[in-house]
Amino acid sequence: MTFYQELQLNQAGSKNLLKKSETVKEKSYHILVYLVKIAVTMAFCFLFVTIFSILFGNENSIVGVVVLLCLMVFRNADLGIHTGQSTMLLALFFVIMTVCPHLANQFSPVLGMLLNIAALAVLILFGCHNPFMFNQSTLVLGYLLLYGYDVTGKSYQMRLGGMALGAALTCFVFYRNHKNRTYKRNLKDLIQEFDITSSRTKWQICQ
Repeated sequence: MTFYQELQLNQAGSKNLLKKSETVKEKSYHILVYLVKIAVTMAFCFLFVTIFSILFGNENSIVGVVVLLCLMVFRNADLGIHTGQSTMLLALFFVIMTVCPHLANQFSPVLGMLLNIAALAVLILFGCHNPFMFNQSTLVLGYLLLYGYDVTGKSYQMRLGGMALGAALTCFVFYRNHKNRTYKRNLKDLIQEFDITSSRTKWQICQ
């Protein structure tokens, strides 16, 4: 395995190599690669968020964080249904995260709470069908970050542009990485499988 190939391994793969190391020299090499990977990842994250701040304003640096989270998660995670439909759902999620937190901040506390509940319900019910993917962590966190760091006026117009770019990037990466995978379910199946008595639906509601 080359240095670059080892950099592409996930955390579990890197730890597995460390565990299987037979000599101190071999283990030291794998530790070095792992540390380089961490450094490269941190540098990339910093640069990515900085670019978003430059393009869309410091008030919208949080958009860069949300987009980065989505890119890092959905390049591997899926929604458990046909790739084309999953891509459209991802685009819808970005629309929800762009519009609903902003509107909720404009409404009265009661109406804002109801809108937040409805928006989060859509994100969880359609984005977290497979609990093992932990998609709820990314989607709910992204929504709450945008809700907590709301902007208005010109800054919100810039946020619209940042989220549109983020949606395009995430959908592109997701579709490219999942287009050759075969899924038995589609969007209709997700709706039909909603059952208040099932453990999955109870888990989704508890989120």
